[in-house]
Amino acid sequence: MIVGSIAAILVTLWFYHSAPLSNRNLLHWAIAGFVMYFMVALFWTYFVNPAIKDAAMHSRNTVLVFVSRYAYILVALTCAAVFNLTFGRKKTK
Repeated sequence: MIVGSIAAILVTLWFYHSAPLSNRNLLHWAIAGFVMYFMVALFWTYFVNPAIKDAAMHSRNTVLVFVSRYAYILVALTCAAVFNLTFGRKKTK
């Protein structure tokens, strides 16, 4: 949980610092990054992770246990990065 919180803070800071590149409001863009990270992490935790966790508990596979604990961070970071790189580009007039 701590690693996920630190990742959320880092995503928020990244979005905050990348906002001037696209002439966006700093606070709004930082909040958008946090919400993007949080929504993907929440979706993963409640809809995808239970199946992985169930398989990990029955097989006692350490890779599945690791995936069930930390995969949401990687998935949420990837989605936040795609969001920032797609919508955070400079607006052309």
